[in-house]
Amino acid sequence: MKLAEALEAYLASASPKVTPYAHQELHRFSRAIGPDRNIEALAPPDVAAYAEGVVKAGGDIHGRLSPVKAFLAVVKKKGYSTYSLATHVKIPRATVKAVVAAERASEEIQMTEVGLSSLRTELSDLKGGREEKIEAIRIAAMDKDFRENAPLDAAREMHSYAESRIKELEETVRRAVVVVKKAKGSGGVTVGSRITLHDLQSDRKVKYTLVDSAEADPAGGKISVVSPVGKAVVGAVVGDEVAVRTPKGERKYKVTAVDA
Repeated sequence: MKLAEALEAYLASASPKVTPYAHQELHRFSRAIGPDRNIEALAPPDVAAYAEGVVKAGGDIHGRLSPVKAFLAVVKKKGYSTYSLATHVKIPRATVKAVVAAERASEEIQMTEVGLSSLRTELSDLKGGREEKIEAIRIAAMDKDFRENAPLDAAREMHSYAESRIKELEETVRRAVVVVKKAKGSGGVTVGSRITLHDLQSDRKVKYTLVDSAEADPAGGKISVVSPVGKAVVGAVVGDEVAVRTPKGERKYKVTAVDA
C-alpha cells in the first residue's frame, strides 16, 4: 500500500475528527516522505528525520507533529507496517507542557456571584495599595546600609507578594464565569450548590457550599470541587450516598439537601 492510499483511508475513517489544520499537516508529511512510497518500506529513521526537521523549524511543533503521530499509530494498528513508527515522532516535553498550559489558561472557572465579587474587591484593594507599598520601599531605602536593612527587605517582599497576587486575581477574574442558579430540586450538586450531608458514621450533619478552588474557604464552609468531599458529591442528588476517601480512611455520607 502506498503512503497516499493509507493516508486517504485514514482521513476517510477519521473525519470529521481531523481538523483542516491536521489535514494540511498530514499531506505535508506525505509530500515530504513521498506519497507514492510503499508504506511497508517506510523506516523509523525516515519518520525521525521528518520530526527532527519540524522541531528545528520551530513554530507550532505540537500542532504539526501530533496528527502525524496519530496517523502512524493507526498505520501500525491496521497492520500496514511492522514498525511502530509513531514512537519515532518525538515531540519535545517543553512543547507539550506549553500546550497544556495554554489549554488551562483558556479554561473557564465557574464561580459564585459572591465569590467573584469578593475577588474583584480584593483585586481593587491591592491595586489601590500599590503606591503605598512603593512609598514604603522608598522610605526604607533611605537607609543606605542595604546589607542589613530589614525594613527594606520586608517592604520589597510585601510589594512582590502583592504584585504576584494581583496577576493571579486578574487571571482568575478574566476566566471566571458566574454559575447560573438552578431551580430548587433540578439536577444534581454542582458549583454554587449549598448541600447538607449526613455523616453515616458519626450521625452528624454538615453543611457546605461547593465552589471552585479559587474561592474555597473550608473554615467558612466553602469546599472546592476538587476536594475529597467535593469530588464525591458532584452530580449527586438528594438521597444519594457517597463515599469520601480521607487520610483517616473512608467515610460515607448521605445527601439530605441540595439548594442552588
